[in-house]
Amino acid sequence: MTVLYDARGRKVELSSLRKEESAPSLRSVRQPFSGHPSEGLTPWRLAEILRLADDGDPYAQCELFEDMEEKDAHLSSVLGMRRRAVAGLEIRVEAPDGANRREKKAAELAGEMMAAIPSMPEKVLDILDAIGKGWSVSEIIWEIARGEAVVRDLRWRDPKWFRFDLDSLSEIRLRDTEHVEGRPLTPFKYVAHVHKAKAGLPVRGGILRPCAWMYLFKNYDIKDWVTFAEVYGQPLRVGKYPTTASEKEKDILLSAVANLGTDASCIIPEQMLVEFIEAGGKSGSIDLYERLARWCDEQMSKAVLGQTSSSDAMSHGLGSGQANLHAEVREDLIEADARQLAATLTRDLVRPIVDLNMGPVDRYPEVRIVIEEAEDLGALAGNIERLARLGLPVPKSWLYEKFGIPEPKPGEDVLTAAPGMSGPAAPDAAPAANAQQPGAEQPHPAEIQADRLAREGEQYVQGWLEQLLQMMDAAQSLEELRAMVLEAWPALDHSGLADVIAQARMAAHLAGRVDALEGSDGAR
Repeated sequence: MTVLYDARGRKVELSSLRKEESAPSLRSVRQPFSGHPSEGLTPWRLAEILRLADDGDPYAQCELFEDMEEKDAHLSSVLGMRRRAVAGLEIRVEAPDGANRREKKAAELAGEMMAAIPSMPEKVLDILDAIGKGWSVSEIIWEIARGEAVVRDLRWRDPKWFRFDLDSLSEIRLRDTEHVEGRPLTPFKYVAHVHKAKAGLPVRGGILRPCAWMYLFKNYDIKDWVTFAEVYGQPLRVGKYPTTASEKEKDILLSAVANLGTDASCIIPEQMLVEFIEAGGKSGSIDLYERLARWCDEQMSKAVLGQTSSSDAMSHGLGSGQANLHAEVREDLIEADARQLAATLTRDLVRPIVDLNMGPVDRYPEVRIVIEEAEDLGALAGNIERLARLGLPVPKSWLYEKFGIPEPKPGEDVLTAAPGMSGPAAPDAAPAANAQQPGAEQPHPAEIQADRLAREGEQYVQGWLEQLLQMMDAAQSLEELRAMVLEAWPALDHSGLADVIAQARMAAHLAGRVDALEGSDGAR
């Protein structure tokens, strides 16, 4: 039997692939329950959580990151946006360049099996959890069907169930009661994706680490903002008692003013005075809380999306305009995420599928994630029109495919150009097209001739305009441009345009004579 090795050179034990080994259990260290370290989070506590992760134990950091996604709606939104931008792209498995027959077969096999994995886009979304936390692990559930090793499922595992080796802090290991540093991952059993948001250790590579500080500051701000909102606008209730009042009478008075509303109440002796001096006024306090919360949101958007998102933009003024200037996720981030994901799927999914079903091959197929750029069809139509005028033949089948228009069947009703508006690629097509429409008004021959001469003359004028634009780019002043135009004028080619003008004058003369003869009594 052929001995198989994974991409890291570790021997594959086939007997260990069939059983599920990282599922949660109440009787193991991989319990489904979670703590909530974000409760009462302080700067000192956050720094301690991050230091523990730096030492190879990211358990508390994973729980904190999970809390952050659940409690901060803005962070959850932008992080989900970043992940979905890649999860929704098309995944292809391609053979290497110049592949032989066996390598092509390997690519077909891997592509078919990956496409057959249930809910594959959702599985990819789970794998991309590494963007926020730095790494993600999904266990491959194998089964034998029709003599083939088939991926029945990819099951996401909580990142806190894993830790890193103490030597390099870069090898992901499964938490286990029998291994202090964790158990090495079984070869061909896991899709372990490490996201490189920056250089360094995987445990420090997630983009939620810099967001953690913004989350902390925003929490302090929101807490004070809510406390301020509780008493904002509430009248202060003051109960005054005489100096001879007993303690019982004071208690009755305090209970009375307290029952009138919320916390903005007090009691004082009649001879005493209480003053409230506001720092900057209440309106200034409102703006301060909102500005700080918005600033924290913007910093998290920059960390996750590479830019501020439309949700950060103001609903008025320059903000809304800026939001419309760019897409939500920066394109270079999408390409980087797709490239890293493709490398992980190639290593941890495609190679096991090929090796277990065909044995090792010289060159393995690779996963490619297709990123299609949106095309400006309006600009494309304008370019096609200009190319057609220059005489470049454009296949109609390509145009139908490019614009997503079905090719009309024989005898099917189609839209036609209006009289005098024939297309540039077929200037004589308008009469023929209109001839197929019963009762359609026929364009005058002079109109057809005038359109044709106008198109022929335009190509000569276009050449002059190009020269003029070049002069405008080179000229430093209006006087210099005028001198350049006067100098170049004698050298311009007028012969072609002169011929067109001569033909136009002749056509106009003939059209006038025809109209005159048709309008006279002796026209026949």
